[in-house]
Amino acid sequence: MALSFSATDVKAYYTNRVPALMQVGAEWRGPCPIHNGKRPSFAVNPITGEAYCHSQCGRGWDIIALERELTGTNFTEARDAVFAIVGRTPADGNGIRREVAVYNYKDESDMLLFQTVRYEPKDFGQRRPDGKGHWVWNLHGVRIVLYRLPELLKRNLETVFICEGEKDVDSLGQLGLLATCNPMGVGKWREQFAAALSGRRVVIVPDNDPATDENGKPHYKGQKHAAAVGASLLRYGCEVRIVELPHAKDATDWLSSGGNVEQLRELVENQVVLTVESLGRWRARWERLGLETEANANADASWPEPIPLQAELPPVQAFDDELLPVSFRPFVRDVAERMQVPIDYPAVIVVLALAGTVNRRAVIQPKENDTGWMIVPNLWGGIVAPPGFLKSPVIHAAVRPLSEIQQDWRIQHELELEEHELTKEENELRRSAWKEEFKKCAKQGKSSPERPDAPPVAPVLRRLIVNDATFEALHQTMNENPTGILVIRDELTGWWSTLDRSGREGERAFCLQAWNGDTGHTIDRIGRGTIHVEACCMSMLGGIQPGRLRSYLVEALHDGPGNDGLIQRFQLMVWPDTDSEWTYVDRPPNKGAEDQVARMFRALVGIGGHQPWRFRFAPDAQLLFVEWLTELEGKVRGSELHPALVSHLSKYRSLMPSLALLFELADRAAARAC
Repeated sequence: MALSFSATDVKAYYTNRVPALMQVGAEWRGPCPIHNGKRPSFAVNPITGEAYCHSQCGRGWDIIALERELTGTNFTEARDAVFAIVGRTPADGNGIRREVAVYNYKDESDMLLFQTVRYEPKDFGQRRPDGKGHWVWNLHGVRIVLYRLPELLKRNLETVFICEGEKDVDSLGQLGLLATCNPMGVGKWREQFAAALSGRRVVIVPDNDPATDENGKPHYKGQKHAAAVGASLLRYGCEVRIVELPHAKDATDWLSSGGNVEQLRELVENQVVLTVESLGRWRARWERLGLETEANANADASWPEPIPLQAELPPVQAFDDELLPVSFRPFVRDVAERMQVPIDYPAVIVVLALAGTVNRRAVIQPKENDTGWMIVPNLWGGIVAPPGFLKSPVIHAAVRPLSEIQQDWRIQHELELEEHELTKEENELRRSAWKEEFKKCAKQGKSSPERPDAPPVAPVLRRLIVNDATFEALHQTMNENPTGILVIRDELTGWWSTLDRSGREGERAFCLQAWNGDTGHTIDRIGRGTIHVEACCMSMLGGIQPGRLRSYLVEALHDGPGNDGLIQRFQLMVWPDTDSEWTYVDRPPNKGAEDQVARMFRALVGIGGHQPWRFRFAPDAQLLFVEWLTELEGKVRGSELHPALVSHLSKYRSLMPSLALLFELADRAAARAC
């Protein structure tokens, strides 16, 4: 049973802990004590004591959770401290809690991320290991995953039962069924959980909550939670059923009353697969019952406790192709129309392909006089879209001109290798003859014959594109191609997951360096010797699913241990709204547009080299840059933005000059000025 505090308790606590609060309307306001803010973004409900930071923290607490946040203590210590402040004893808080169960939440590799601890009287707490054999009683910076995630991935062909709590999951698991739940109960479902179950058969087993809770407030929380989970799963192509267990509060209660696997399977078979429409009717049923319960309640009753809203993304602003260089527009429109995809898809890929083509072949000096700040215009980015939305076909179409250049280089390299082998053979014969002649002259006391030329150096394959390579191979390729490379991955999550593995920290750091485009790197290996790259440079493009992206954003948003700036380096990511209308289009590609883009890319791969072209802004453009940079610095140095957004926007210092340089080079290439 959750602890409750009177209005007198609430006032006593906040007077002690946050004395700067002032009455503003129906709430108290003041600077946030968590991030030591300066503006009145910290709001407190003087009746319940619940607090919320509307600025950097972006989250809320009850009194116990706030005390734990302020002091770094566990639940018991925080509870006793709060009771001491408000003049209560632990006995006033329904006695001493007893730990009755611990539930482990693990990642894909079976590594423990955090635990949920169940107490009696009924209560829950979350904790994470601190790496030193102790526990930290919060989940800051921890990746939040489904319960029994490794088992879900291993048994990926089985039906998944989704319960409301870990106890019910374990009860079904003891019968051999595959079950899971989200941590922290009702209202805490996340889209990333649905993404992890994309396309699977799912049975939701809600708690049969009563019409009112113990305080007489309208309830049905379990049923409403099930509706929210179902809607989320349908967005990810899951086959969803909802099974209401008869005459029982939850799965554990139903099994204890004699329910068995065969009866459960029969209940599942009797339920039709949900559609958006049928789920809407199911949700409306419980909302209607909830309204009837509320109407029957006393008119003076307090408002029912709100159910947290499931997150919905706002509409995305439509992309304007006038933001692109003129020479790219026909090609981008053609790909978007033929494939019936948002124009954002080919637009972002063609710009990233342009960045990968240029890389270190040209640089820009953003400031008029500061010659110490040079920017290499390599970029990272890609398309965010669910499976089946043609990410890969768009990528292949947009980078086809680069693939053709790469193929031409391979053919040329094969011819050079053939010639090299002949030259090498001739050289070896000359050296063999020279050795014999040298020995003969030495014996006869004659002067030594003229030494033949040194063995020929093997030709190096010019590389523009890399798809999949080890860390060492990638480093070697950069050594042989000092102008930089373009990494193309149909699915960026594969690359990200590789960098997340234990022991790959060095590779991850190398990739972070390669984003800079101008940082040297040396590898020393026994047997291979020393390989030095004067300036590592890598552009990257690919696709990623929304659910997987959210899971990586968690680290950045909560400043977790994996928040090293990797995700913020993906500056050109598009996630447009998809038009529900579709038109059948069957026509040949725009050959003229394709040829124009191909000619531009071929012109650009021929510039620069070991000495990149250097550019500066024209006088009028310099003024615009100063104005833009001044506005940007005001945002990132202020206190209004979330730290993760500050980290992302700070990378724009190089993004804007990079785009300016790339578009200038595109215009020159189109005009045959290169």
